[in-house]
Amino acid sequence: MDRNTMKHRSEPVNPAIRQPFTDPSTWYEAVYSSAENDINKVPWAKSADHSLLTHWLSEQHQTFANRRALVVGCGLGDHAEMFARLGFQVTAFDIAPRAIDWCRQRFPTSTVVYQVADLFQLPEAWQSAFDLVFDAFTIQSLPPDLHARAIAVIADAVAKAGTLLIMCHGRESGEPTDGPPWALAHTELDLFLHSGLQEVRFQDQESAGVRCFLVEYRKP
Repeated sequence: MDRNTMKHRSEPVNPAIRQPFTDPSTWYEAVYSSAENDINKVPWAKSADHSLLTHWLSEQHQTFANRRALVVGCGLGDHAEMFARLGFQVTAFDIAPRAIDWCRQRFPTSTVVYQVADLFQLPEAWQSAFDLVFDAFTIQSLPPDLHARAIAVIADAVAKAGTLLIMCHGRESGEPTDGPPWALAHTELDLFLHSGLQEVRFQDQESAGVRCFLVEYRKP
């Protein structure tokens, strides 16, 4: 469920969602804090199960042991934990301290390294460091004028011969989007190609009126 869907409810699940979206760090922190440990009050905090992602994983016939993965904008940690179960050494970050605290609370014995980080000020050691970089719905959570910067930073974290996997709400080029979230056009995602990545797969699926893309890239 996204913020636009929430507009049709008579009562908001989380009053912080109604706050003006100015600074991403304060807005998302307010949503997580106002949820008061109720995962149902974080509308994007769905489980890791998604048909596009599940299908992609089913086609991977390889071992992930000792391979490094970075989960961008990890939220409450479901995707990070899924990749850890597959054998990855996972680092997961979010800009909201409350989200990271909540991840550690939900998964107290996790092998995932959870940390607070700003996408635009990532540690230098993360550059070209990860065999898999995974972003589910993070770029679209930022205003459109930040998308190009976000795409460049995410691409920079992928190691040589590594994989980038993007999931996002999709739209046609030129189709208006009112967020958050701000759905992405395939042409906008082509900025990953300008960062030296190669597109391996593009899938476009619509379910319950919501269009979703899954895009796989490789770094030569």
